[in-house]
Amino acid sequence: MNEDAARDVLLVRAIETTEASQGLIGEADRRHAGRTAAELARWQSSAAGAPPAADVFLARRAALLLEKLSATQPALARASRALAWRPAIGAIIAALALLVGSLAEQVTDRGRVNILAFPLLAIVAWNLVVYLLLVLQALRRVPTAGRLRGAVAAASQRALRHGRGPIAPALQRFGVDWSRAMAPLVVARSARLLHLAAALLAIGAVAGLYLRGLVFEYRIGWESTFLEAPAVHTLLATVLGPAAALLGLPFPSVGEIAAIRFPASAGGVRAAQWIHLHALTVLLAVILPRLLLFALAALRERRHARHVPLDLQAPYFRRLLGPLRSGEVRLRVVPYSYTVDEGAAHRLRALAQRLLGDGAGLTLAPSVAYGDEARAAEGVLAADPQVPLTLGLFSLAATPEAENHGEFLETLRRALAAPRSGDAAAASAIAILVDEAPYRRRLGTDAGTGAAARLDERREAWRAFGATRGLAVACVDLGAPDLDGSDLDGVEQRLEPVLAGQPPSWRGAAS
Repeated sequence: MNEDAARDVLLVRAIETTEASQGLIGEADRRHAGRTAAELARWQSSAAGAPPAADVFLARRAALLLEKLSATQPALARASRALAWRPAIGAIIAALALLVGSLAEQVTDRGRVNILAFPLLAIVAWNLVVYLLLVLQALRRVPTAGRLRGAVAAASQRALRHGRGPIAPALQRFGVDWSRAMAPLVVARSARLLHLAAALLAIGAVAGLYLRGLVFEYRIGWESTFLEAPAVHTLLATVLGPAAALLGLPFPSVGEIAAIRFPASAGGVRAAQWIHLHALTVLLAVILPRLLLFALAALRERRHARHVPLDLQAPYFRRLLGPLRSGEVRLRVVPYSYTVDEGAAHRLRALAQRLLGDGAGLTLAPSVAYGDEARAAEGVLAADPQVPLTLGLFSLAATPEAENHGEFLETLRRALAAPRSGDAAAASAIAILVDEAPYRRRLGTDAGTGAAARLDERREAWRAFGATRGLAVACVDLGAPDLDGSDLDGVEQRLEPVLAGQPPSWRGAAS
């Protein structure tokens, strides 16, 4: 997913997942945007015979919702524009670097230029230090993106500070999410601008020196409190010698270096040859390497700008992308010593859509009787790509027993074992769902601390039972009139690690 589309998607996600702003988008608008985006994704993929692309669906859905919201929430349009990259910034930085370079090379006393303090040498020295730091950073594998994330987040918050009312928390969440997703792109973009600016600064310095050399005569020599001619010769030969060799010029001897020392040579010598040597050295040590680094950074920036990574296994995206999966995705529930009534089945369907997407269905297996654990494997297929998750359903009123509940789970686990190598579909994940409704009815109407303590004690018993078998455990009241957001959030939080480990059944991940 490219940079602009990812920005819209993350902005819409912030609105839909922040409690204060959720009501800004009506359910009818969500359904309309989802249907329209799904039709576009399927239409674009039909010609290639491929599954619908997630990035096309998400980008189109976000664009439709933002277009609808912008009429009543102009702060959203400003927020999206505030974090958009402006190419003019790069052009301004480049022009300033060239201008500063041409002005920085101004020499006050052209008739007495100290070769040891020649400004171009400072540019070369500074860039060599930068190259060394880059090499050390690469060797140490310093996480530059992580260090810049805080700065990007702070800049994002400043850019979004004008949000007011119910939209403000969503904009704050958007700034954090965007800075996290943008960190690699910011690193590449910053590197591109810095390398280009360094190259143009050097180009401006050399060009300014040559232009002024057309109308002024530079006289060059050297002076030093601590260095003598042999040391100065060694230093200059090390820095300027390669340029002299490329130009086919003999490098001045120690005697020639001694002859241009101030004040013995008060007027110095004409600086043309030395300017040529300095200019070629800057070209070799600064301009060409910086342009190469600029090109590499530009390639990285282009790649990151075209492919901003989004975690499609996150609950929000998994729910949205449910209708795009090839065929109906289903949650399989296998009850043990438990009868699922119509009300509980309805709530299990709501749970399926919360965990697996808006279009998810429910496969409710016949209840396995107590002591008949071998029947847990009946009708269960491991290689079913439409069933990414299987839940063993228990009652909180029961105390978990290894010889019964444990054997039931082991039988179910064996039936869901990963298929042999070469099979097309992956095995379904397995987790435990415990219904609190029967135990709550047993406790009666007592709402005191005693009942709450008993509920917590029984929940912990089931969680410990699941932990010994490496299974996630979620408890929920399937007898409640309706599962509210907090109930579903709790189950989703418990089962999220299981779902995150499952490969999505669609292709074309948004990146």
